[in-house]
Amino acid sequence: MRPQRNITDAELSRLKCIREWDESTARTLQPIGKLLWVHNRRRKYTSLDENDSALIKMVDILKIDNYDITTDFGKYSLETGRNVHDPCGCKRFCDCYGRLYLPVNLHERE
Repeated sequence: MRPQRNITDAELSRLKCIREWDESTARTLQPIGKLLWVHNRRRKYTSLDENDSALIKMVDILKIDNYDITTDFGKYSLETGRNVHDPCGCKRFCDCYGRLYLPVNLHERE
């Protein structure tokens, strides 16, 4: 899978998150946890500050099942950490498309 370039390693380090998504680690998540969400096209939205909450934010985990993580900001694949693109009828990508990043402390527990 092509690595995302919408956030730097320095930013991830400051936010205490890791770049690599690990499905086995993601399966240990609990619904009370938080994950970092970053918009897919964050670097292309030059009219907004790149730290604007429309482009980067912490999201709450609401539910985890065998295939998906449901957050307070959409549904994401447990396998990849990317949006589950349910058809909504629109002809363009919605602004909520992004991906999740795991916290460092969760990854270090293993």
